[in-house]
Amino acid sequence: MIYMKNVVVGRGLEAILRMLPHVRNIRHCTSRAEAERAVADGSADVLVVTSAENAAATEITASRPGTRVLLLMEEFETSGTGFTGVMTADGFVIQQNLTAPDLGETLERMMAGEMPMPAQVGRELLARAGSPVPSAPTRSAMLTPREHETLALLAEGFSNKQIARRLSISDHGAKRLVTSVMLKLGAPNRTAAVVIAIKQGLIAAA
Repeated sequence: MIYMKNVVVGRGLEAILRMLPHVRNIRHCTSRAEAERAVADGSADVLVVTSAENAAATEITASRPGTRVLLLMEEFETSGTGFTGVMTADGFVIQQNLTAPDLGETLERMMAGEMPMPAQVGRELLARAGSPVPSAPTRSAMLTPREHETLALLAEGFSNKQIARRLSISDHGAKRLVTSVMLKLGAPNRTAAVVIAIKQGLIAAA
């Protein structure tokens, strides 16, 4: 589902989505009320937004953890002062470089539990994770050895299925571990979990 106030951008994205054979029930909402209703009735697997709707999308999907948020970014938003609010999404694409095959691959990876993002977004997140933290001490999360293993794999970009195979556990077990790590770190998503863990010294920045 698309939630964008900018009708021109939204219609363009809708046209690209219609090229993808595995995408069904495309809906374009231009108001928060529309988006809330669509998410509440369970009809949205992925909510595609721009930075203008990012904060609202996070609130809307808070009660529906199964709905993933894909952030459509402008080029200038991927670094420097334009880089804001991206840690509340489950996947990222850049509007200027977007093609139907790229969008299709991104959606497939998101549905598989991965968090796809352009390289420049990943570099910016790591750079910010290495920036000075506030002087007030932050208490590091207490993770079990298994959760530490899971966190390390998250930092490498592993999906839940890949984590399950690496740790020789079920997909459900991997999902439970990932959820536990995110809860203990107070992270809204996988990328945020890695960034918080780097800041707390739980894992090293790449």
